[in-house]
Amino acid sequence: LAYLLEESSEGLLEETYRPGGWTVRQLIHQLADSHMNSFLRFKQALCEDNPTIMAYNENAWVATPEIMVTPVHTSALILTALHARWVNLLEGMTDADWKKTFYHPEHKTSFQLWFALAMYAWHGKHHLAHIELALNKV
Repeated sequence: LAYLLEESSEGLLEETYRPGGWTVRQLIHQLADSHMNSFLRFKQALCEDNPTIMAYNENAWVATPEIMVTPVHTSALILTALHARWVNLLEGMTDADWKKTFYHPEHKTSFQLWFALAMYAWHGKHHLAHIELALNKV
């Protein structure tokens, strides 16, 4: 992400990877929002018994007022710092911790933390691919 941002101009931030898709700007801010939520879900699951997490409307979140005025580098910095902290948390987890769960009300199911981590690893790569598609189509 940092490399892509170095190689991109401000004008490219409004590109989309497909018609009607999120812009590069929205994708970067959404990654930060999503991963902040996931980090908090991990913390809740580690500290509570199968807590019900907060679901949120991603489409509404990428349309909040700060999305258009906050530099994307701010969200990239958030991701860098958050991932450093998250790695420290993950490295300290025990085998039993990886089996702890949180309940997702939108999906009406509980997820173990090992599965949630795999989802978020995929999620980051998924949106990075969207950003690459948007920037390469110009």
